[in-house]
Amino acid sequence: MPRLIPDLRTLWDGEHKIPWNDPAFSARILKEHLSQDHDLASRKQQTIEAQAEWIRSRYLADGPSSILDLGCGPGLYATLLAGDIHRYVGIDFSPASIDYACQTFGHAQREFRLGNVVDAPFGGPYDLVVMLYGELNVFSPKDCRLILSKAYEALAPGGCLLIERQVSAAVKAVGTAPDTQTQADSGGLFSDESYVCITHNHWLEDVAVSLQHFHVAHYDGRMKTYRSTTKAWTAGEMESMLGEVGFSSVASHDDWPVPDEWLTLMSACK
Repeated sequence: MPRLIPDLRTLWDGEHKIPWNDPAFSARILKEHLSQDHDLASRKQQTIEAQAEWIRSRYLADGPSSILDLGCGPGLYATLLAGDIHRYVGIDFSPASIDYACQTFGHAQREFRLGNVVDAPFGGPYDLVVMLYGELNVFSPKDCRLILSKAYEALAPGGCLLIERQVSAAVKAVGTAPDTQTQADSGGLFSDESYVCITHNHWLEDVAVSLQHFHVAHYDGRMKTYRSTTKAWTAGEMESMLGEVGFSSVASHDDWPVPDEWLTLMSACK
């Protein structure tokens, strides 16, 4: 399989990331969200509980609050954050995840909405907006700024935003990793049928972007290529962008409980 040459002019055009909103894809990734064998897609329950406790003790300790969870996945933080006191709204564009969240964690105080955080209305006002697990990094710089601006508008005065971003070294490590070939005889993330996946990794230094091409070949000759595009933001760049959309009191939190060093938490206030 020849390597595709990245074109910076169209880097963020079209399907620049795996279509997790496709019903079949979303059903397959839901299995990974719920797995306790790894910290991919969603983290293991122990880490989720530690992070939820960290958030509650610092941002939800002063009485009933309203929470917006951007990219909520199957709602694994919903009950832990909201309990029966706080109002919680989760938005995600994966239909299988939203269906699971509604069926498993639905409650008068907990609402789950199917939508893309780029164009979905956020509503509000909220006391706390969270976007965890490096989700912000997979959006184009233009959409990233838009999401932060929408979050600012959705917050009540004095409200806070928590952004967990992938550190630059983690994004670069993906782009500079060796190419791989994997065989899924019983199906896998890209298909329920048997396939071979050739992964080509690229690191685009000029724009600090990791680009992956997944070439998926079925045994009947069908071929499909998917892209995954991830932007690396330094702490300074993220702080500047948060300030440009109106946030203040930007801070990094070294005590944020994570299982590895590849993600870090920043907060900002309105």
